Amino acid sequence: MFRKEGNYFGTEIDRSWYKRFRKDGFFARGNGELWLQADGLYFLRLLTKEPLMIPWSEMTGARLGRWHAGKWAVGRPILKVDFRRHDLDLSAGFLLSKDWKQMQSFAAELRKKLEQI
Repeated sequence: MFRKEGNYFGTEIDRSWYKRFRKDGFFARGNGELWLQADGLYFLRLLTKEPLMIPWSEMTGARLGRWHAGKWAVGRPILKVDFRRHDLDLSAGFLLSKDWKQMQSFAAELRKKLEQI
């Protein structure tokens, strides 16, 4: 199972940095740990009990960027996990590594997993 410490940047609505999704615990940004399980992607922020969860069935894609939800990562890759919930197109951003090749590989693995579902 993949586990990685990182930072949650927030979740955008319709890929607009100024439209933030605030339901289901996705409001607060912060440091924590991301992991993958059979049912989806999880991120547990420090000092919280309930992780953010994005089921594989809701995910529509994975990509990388340098900005997310109005925050700049100083040139580091931000993993953007696209998903659909409450009839909204959403994108959650995570900073997990400064290594672009490693993150490109991880995003490609996520896309491959989505194709199999």
